[in-house]
Amino acid sequence: MKIAIASLLSLLIGLAACWLFLSQPTSSERYPGYNVKNYGAKGDGKADDTQAIQTAINTVVNKGGGVLYFPAGIYRIGGPVLDSIDHHSCHAQLYIPYRDINHTTTLTFRGESAPEFEAQGLVPAGPSLSGTILLSTIVSKDSSAAVIGVAKGRGKGWQQWTYVTPAFANLGIRTTTTKDTTQIINSLGGINLRFASKCTLDNVLIDTRTPFSKSLNPKMGGSVALVTPAVDNHAEIEIGLIRIGGYAYGIKFSEHFVAKDVQVVCCNVGILSEFSHHSSSIQTLEIECCRYPVVFQPGHNLFVADYNTEHFTGNAWFRFEQDITFVEKSYYAAKMVIGLCHPVVSNIGYDPSQFRTNDPDRVVLLENKK
Repeated sequence: MKIAIASLLSLLIGLAACWLFLSQPTSSERYPGYNVKNYGAKGDGKADDTQAIQTAINTVVNKGGGVLYFPAGIYRIGGPVLDSIDHHSCHAQLYIPYRDINHTTTLTFRGESAPEFEAQGLVPAGPSLSGTILLSTIVSKDSSAAVIGVAKGRGKGWQQWTYVTPAFANLGIRTTTTKDTTQIINSLGGINLRFASKCTLDNVLIDTRTPFSKSLNPKMGGSVALVTPAVDNHAEIEIGLIRIGGYAYGIKFSEHFVAKDVQVVCCNVGILSEFSHHSSSIQTLEIECCRYPVVFQPGHNLFVADYNTEHFTGNAWFRFEQDITFVEKSYYAAKMVIGLCHPVVSNIGYDPSQFRTNDPDRVVLLENKK
């Protein structure tokens, strides 16, 4: 009798476990939308998924927008950089099609999970192979080219925008920095949204194929991990968490850039504030092992609530030079206001006296105000 009861309980527990497993939502149910694998993408790191992904992008936009879902895997992007599509310049391997203001839509690139990030440039650790990664395998000498770009409007000013709002979440973009096992400098960027009217990104990693401690100085290539919409954009640039490493410029941004958590490692310039008329803000700015963490071009004001920087003082190419650098002048002076400022010197620790700028009158450190 006891054996029968035990067997019955075991059977009931097994059935319950099966029911729980079967009742769990699948990836497609958790993220309703268009699955790139339904368009022929493999995500196995071997097949060239460029055309399959572009077909999926075009389909989503033509149907009025939606979520383009990428299950975990490495999606090899081996297609060429396209200079233009239907006479709209794009300079990217994958492009977001042009739509005018009367056909506005949203295109969301959503991965199953973002890759892990190796944040310390001094450790010879290779980049993560987990999560969803779009891996470019080509080499470009054009610093305006990127893995993903936006087809530009044919006019200037307000006519330059593409009215497809790109959104990116839970995925990684990676460019190659090796050729026949030899380290090289690649000018190809990650995501270029200069001609999008607005954009959103959250939990996105943009990095290179080489461990940062072994990489070459990317300065000469002029590569940019992320370019956000240019001046006179539609005032909606939203960044949640973004992590970047291994480029000549981590981020080039203009006005209306609003971010929660920006992490940049081993870039020649961490973030470059380009010409604009208005202001931007970052809640937490973490920059490690960058020669020039923050560079300002004319006419842009930036507020950073918490600025954390680690100065590398060794002999590697990412040896620290200066925290905040102002270049040129405009009809009004750019200014950076910092709530909390935490400079750390590698192998030494926190040292506020190491904070450096070429124009102290344009940097306001609130924590030092009485």
